[in-house]
Amino acid sequence: MAMMMKQLSLLLLLVTTAQAFTGSGIPSSKVVAARASTTAIKAEEKGDEEQTTDVELFLSKKFPSFYNLLCKEDNIWKQLNTECPDGYTLFAPNEKAFENLGEKKLLQLADARNLEVIEKIGKYHVIVKRAVTKERLLREDWRNKVEPGTPRPFVVGGVQTMGGEVPVGRKKEGGFFGWGATEVPDTAVIGPNAQIVQSFLLGEKKDKVVHEMDALVSPELLWRYCDQLRIL
Repeated sequence: MAMMMKQLSLLLLLVTTAQAFTGSGIPSSKVVAARASTTAIKAEEKGDEEQTTDVELFLSKKFPSFYNLLCKEDNIWKQLNTECPDGYTLFAPNEKAFENLGEKKLLQLADARNLEVIEKIGKYHVIVKRAVTKERLLREDWRNKVEPGTPRPFVVGGVQTMGGEVPVGRKKEGGFFGWGATEVPDTAVIGPNAQIVQSFLLGEKKDKVVHEMDALVSPELLWRYCDQLRIL
């Protein structure tokens, strides 16, 4: 029954998303309704032994698209809820971040044939067993001197997620395909080009950290592996 419900939710999101886009590529209110419906189905799938946590309820209401993304990999929540006594960290792209992906990528996220890639994308947004606050993540390194006008590097140059390493650094401008680009002071970028909008400390011990992001932090390269099973 759980598998049937999961397949139904994926089909519902795919069909509704495909029908709901306008000519400008901006999703209509039908997409929002589809996400809400899918989130409700996900919650109903949980049995008596799988209680929905406060963090899951928070995400399902404030970040429904991100919550649906994480729910496509069953082991993510099992590990977070049973193997992280010291907390965990989530990079949660907001709804605007998903809308900015565009029609093609949203359809790829809803396509069950891309499930393996979708699961990988979700894992890049999860740090297990560590509660990494914004202050700790973006702490500047004052141990060495830097050239005048050059922004100081961060102490943390990257974080290890369930999917792999995600770089942490300054936003860069100029250059040619990354070469010769200059770092912009007073900026901080997680992954390819995501910035923290705000952060939430959840749980009784405030050890469940949710960073609201304005973009996905997973590598852009992963999108190339979508649609590999399509029949032309």
